[in-house]
Amino acid sequence: MTRRRIFEVDAWSCLAPHQKGLLIGLGIGAALWAFTGTLSWIAAGVGLGSGLGLLLGRRRAHNHRPARTSVLRLSTTPRPRRTPSPRVLTEEQRESSLYAAAWFNGTRMAEGKTDRAGALKHMRETIGGFPPERYETQLDAALSGIEEAKARVAARRAKDIAEARQLDALNAVFELHYFNCRFSGHIGEYGLGPINLSEALGDLFDCEQIDEAVTRSDALIEEGWSCAYYPDDNGRQVQQLREHHPGYTDAHLHQAADWGYFMNR
Repeated sequence: MTRRRIFEVDAWSCLAPHQKGLLIGLGIGAALWAFTGTLSWIAAGVGLGSGLGLLLGRRRAHNHRPARTSVLRLSTTPRPRRTPSPRVLTEEQRESSLYAAAWFNGTRMAEGKTDRAGALKHMRETIGGFPPERYETQLDAALSGIEEAKARVAARRAKDIAEARQLDALNAVFELHYFNCRFSGHIGEYGLGPINLSEALGDLFDCEQIDEAVTRSDALIEEGWSCAYYPDDNGRQVQQLREHHPGYTDAHLHQAADWGYFMNR
């Protein structure tokens, strides 16, 4: 088959049924016109071709309808879900999970969020299969470790308070208030809560000074939240904090900006 013939076949296959019918009818009418010399045969041929194209279109639609229906039915059939296999823990992993559950629940006890019975119940639900006395001994070991950790946290807080007491009212209050806002509620503080500013600084500054310093510290902290880290910043944001909040040390200005860097990373 020549290239021209291939093109003709492809062009014919691309035609719609009514277009094929019109061409066939036009061809028949032209042939009759050439034979008889009557132009009306062309119009008759076009009408005949139009009817033929309509018939071909209906037959084509009828032949293709089952295929479309089967594809639709196939596409709407839900796929079966795979059920994940249960994870089997090694003995070492079970021991590690029990240790973590004991510390988690012991910390919740230290924070006043549960009692011993609730802690033991949660441990059994988290990692089952141990003898009842094992949960008891593991929780006791965790509580002992938590008490030691609380003592270290309390010592660190006492050191922070002692350092703050060496500063002026504005910076002393910021030092402790910033810690209260950002860190005092962390799980690593074991429920010790925020530092009481009046108890820590009340013998150095009166209530009005402390309250004013808290208000100003809140404003600095809030503006610090808008800071974001840029490699080419060159201290521009800290300088802006310095201009808007005079009286604070550079260390405290950087602390305020650092909280913003953390939030906007």
